[in-house]
Amino acid sequence: MRFGIIGTNTISSWFVEACGRTGGRARPSAVYSRDLARGRAFADRHEIGSAVDDLDALFDQVDAVYVASPIAAHHDQAIRAIEAGRHVLVEKTMGASADEVHAILASARGNDVVAMEAMRAVHTPVHRLIREALPRLGTLRHARIDKLQYSSRYDAFRRGEVANAFDPGLGNSAIADIGVYCLQPALDWFGRPRAVTGGSVWLANGFEAGGSMTLAQDGFVAGLSWSKIAQGVAPCAIHGEDGALSFDDPADLTYVRWHPRNGEIETLWEQAPASPAASMHHEVNAFADQVEAGALDEHWAQVSVLSRTLMDAHLAR
Repeated sequence: MRFGIIGTNTISSWFVEACGRTGGRARPSAVYSRDLARGRAFADRHEIGSAVDDLDALFDQVDAVYVASPIAAHHDQAIRAIEAGRHVLVEKTMGASADEVHAILASARGNDVVAMEAMRAVHTPVHRLIREALPRLGTLRHARIDKLQYSSRYDAFRRGEVANAFDPGLGNSAIADIGVYCLQPALDWFGRPRAVTGGSVWLANGFEAGGSMTLAQDGFVAGLSWSKIAQGVAPCAIHGEDGALSFDDPADLTYVRWHPRNGEIETLWEQAPASPAASMHHEVNAFADQVEAGALDEHWAQVSVLSRTLMDAHLAR
């Protein structure tokens, strides 16, 4: 599958590396940038054959498009690609609102192509390992899933410089950038919540910089926290009546441990910290599976819609 890449940022570089881990299922063939010189530099650096500053020219060369532009641009660029008959893998968060996510998925269904949100963490084997281990916990009662990551750009913000990462005008927010790594795993593992509460920390320019959300189920509560202005130190955990699972960063896990209520702790999975590119190929393979099947995976489509719906409600509080 020939991929066109929209965007020349770090995530786009990770994507090129991830394609190389798919065993030939995905091949970057062209890159789009509004700045053609920047696009050509990216293409040369990654040995990609073509760089363009026109989206139609990109679509003409590829089978699928990876949309890695700012969130505010995702909807229009994804829709254009879909209407050109191209499959789209859209970097998280798929749209700036639930309506935009709905529209992208509806357009894909109507044009017989695949649209998927690029949320790498939920497509990894270790995410699946946690899901499959949940029955060992017995009746679930409590969960704590945190992603608190002090942004490398926040020091500049504190000096008065507003980078894209802290610009709400681009559709950016901490919940969309960081909180999604807590929210989407929780929705996959635990399902649709019965009730949701929460709040956020806002910066002076209107940027949502961190927050928390409580997902309530019958007999079970999951607390989520995220931040771009503080660094987390505590592990995550899912507690049941018969034991618990503990793990670290939900975006880039390095361990999962089983804590029986009575018994010794067991390490279920462990690896050294690695670049996000090392796990990104799982989402590319999941996307390729859908393309080969000729249909969207409706489970992940609904997770994308529900997570953005909950984000919208949270940001409106």
